[in-house]
Amino acid sequence: MALKQEIRFVLDLSLAESYIYGTATMYDKSYSINIQQASQQLLVLPKDSFYIEPSSRASVSFSCSPDNHSNEIIVTSEIMVGQGDLIEIYLDQDNVILALARNLPVQMILRVNPGSM
Repeated sequence: MALKQEIRFVLDLSLAESYIYGTATMYDKSYSINIQQASQQLLVLPKDSFYIEPSSRASVSFSCSPDNHSNEIIVTSEIMVGQGDLIEIYLDQDNVILALARNLPVQMILRVNPGSM
């Protein structure tokens, strides 16, 4: 049975021509982050950030305020552990990437192996 995990990141994001990039900070560790359009929903996490079982799925929620979750955007994604210090988020829905680009989020919460998935 997989354990549930919740991981919070503070985001400092910018908008490029076809993707969103910036920094995701968790406790005292910062990672580069890249969010872009793709044909498949996928979350690639740094190997050294935390343990995640290879077959895990995550609920990824983005919010524009750490205290107000009313305009939260939530996606469900497969997880892959990558190399280096880069968090990569590939989104397969145009409306999600456009919503994030219109109002850049300041917080991201990963819920790994939530019971409702």
